[in-house]
Amino acid sequence: MKKLAVPRTDVTSLISNVLIVSAVAAAATPLLLGDRLVLIVCDVASQGSLLLQEISISLQRLLS
Repeated sequence: MKKLAVPRTDVTSLISNVLIVSAVAAAATPLLLGDRLVLIVCDVASQGSLLLQEISISLQRLLS
């Protein structure tokens, strides 16, 4: 009785496919979002600066 060969997934081809899909998604994002992309980036930047300020304040309190 012969065993059926199960095809193995090659990790490098899987990673390559993920990179291709992410590159296509990154290229299509400005086309899909349009003007909203600017608003999203500004919001992420402001939230990131607030997070860094809170971390800085917490570190100053811990170190003093």
